[in-house]
Amino acid sequence: MPLRRNHEFVALWVGQAVSNLGIGISSFAYPLVVLAATGSAFRAGAVGTVLAATAFVLRLPAGAVVDRFQRRRVLVLCDLGRALNSAAFAAALALGHFWYAQVLAVAFVEAALGVLFGPAETAAVRRVVGSEHVRQAVAANASRTSLAGVVGPPLGGVLLAAGRSLPFVADAISYAASLACVLTVRTPLGPDRTAARRERQLAGVFDGLRWIRRDPFLRALLMLFMSFGLALGSIGLVLLVLARGEGAGSGEIGVMYAITAAGSVLGALATPRLVRVRPYVLVLLFAWLAAAATFSLAVLHSPLAFGAVGAVPFFFVRPLNAVLFGRIGERAPDELQGRATSGAIQLASLLGPVGPVAAGALIGVTGAVHAALAYGFLSLALALLATLSPALRAEPA
Repeated sequence: MPLRRNHEFVALWVGQAVSNLGIGISSFAYPLVVLAATGSAFRAGAVGTVLAATAFVLRLPAGAVVDRFQRRRVLVLCDLGRALNSAAFAAALALGHFWYAQVLAVAFVEAALGVLFGPAETAAVRRVVGSEHVRQAVAANASRTSLAGVVGPPLGGVLLAAGRSLPFVADAISYAASLACVLTVRTPLGPDRTAARRERQLAGVFDGLRWIRRDPFLRALLMLFMSFGLALGSIGLVLLVLARGEGAGSGEIGVMYAITAAGSVLGALATPRLVRVRPYVLVLLFAWLAAAATFSLAVLHSPLAFGAVGAVPFFFVRPLNAVLFGRIGERAPDELQGRATSGAIQLASLLGPVGPVAAGALIGVTGAVHAALAYGFLSLALALLATLSPALRAEPA
C-alpha cells in the first residue's frame, strides 16, 4: 500500500508535523525571551545545555522503556505532558512573570518527555507501515521537521512580537493536535509482550549500543555526527549573537533561521532520491560544505547571508538521517528498535550537553567572529577524517 493511502501513517505524519512546528516556534522564542529578560548569552546557552544534558542522561533508559511498555501509552502520555508543560510556561509569561528557574524546569520536562516520544514514534512507524516500507517512511518523515524549521522561526518572530507568551501557547496547541492524531491509530504498536516479559524493567539498556557496535558503517557515521554536533549544534547561538551585532530584530532573525531551514527542506524533499546515492559521497559533500560555510561566517555581515550560508550544509542533514535510521529500521529486531534508535541518537548527540554553554562561554571570551573561526577549524578537521575513513568509504549505495 502506498504510504499516502496508509491512513495511520498519515495521521502520525500530520501529528508530528504540527508538533514539530510548535517546537520550531518555541525553540526560536526560548533564547530570545531569556536574552531579553536577563541580557546574558551564557544563560541563554545554559537553557540549551539543560535540554541536551537531560536528553543525554535519559535517552538510553528511555529506549529500554519504549521496548518494554506499550508504545501507544508512551506516545499519549508524552504529548499530554508536553502540552501541559508549555501551557504552564505560557500562562506565567502572560501574567507578567519570568523566573529563570522555571525556564530550566520547563526545558527539563520538554527534553525528558521528548526523548521518550522520539524512539516510541519511530518504532510505531515500523509497525504501521511494515519493515519493507521503513526506508520510504523515514524519507517521507524527513520533510516534516524541515518544513517546521522554515515556517517556525518567522512565525515565532511574529508571535513573539505580539506577546512573549504566544509562541508557547502555539507549542501547547501543537502537542494537543499530535495527541489527537496518535489516538486515531488502531494498529498494535508493540512491543511484543512475550519479548518484553523476558527482561526486567530497564534491563538490557545498552543492547542497542552493542548492536550498533557490530556495524562498522554505523559506528563511523555516528562518530562523525557526534563530532559535527558540537560544531553545528553550537553555531546557532553564534549566529544569533552575530545577527544581533548587525542590528537585526526578532523578525529579521526569524527570516535568517527560516533561510537556513529552507536548505533542510530542500534536502528533505530530495531525500527519496539522495538515499540511493552512495553514502560516502553524501558524507563528504556534507562535511566539506559545512567547513566552508562555518568559516564564511567570520567575513559576512548580513543576517540574510548568514542564513543562506547555513542552508548549504543543512541540505544534507535529512538525507544522512534517512540513511542512518533507515538502516536501523530495516536491520534491527523489533524488540531492539527503541534501544537501537535511542542508542544511535545518544551517540550522535554525545557532545550536545557541552555545546550551547561552551558556545556562550567562547563568545564571551573571544567574541562571535572568533568563535565562528574556531568552529570552522573544527569542521575542517572533521572533513579530513571523514575523507580518510575506511568504514565510510567501503559502504555501497
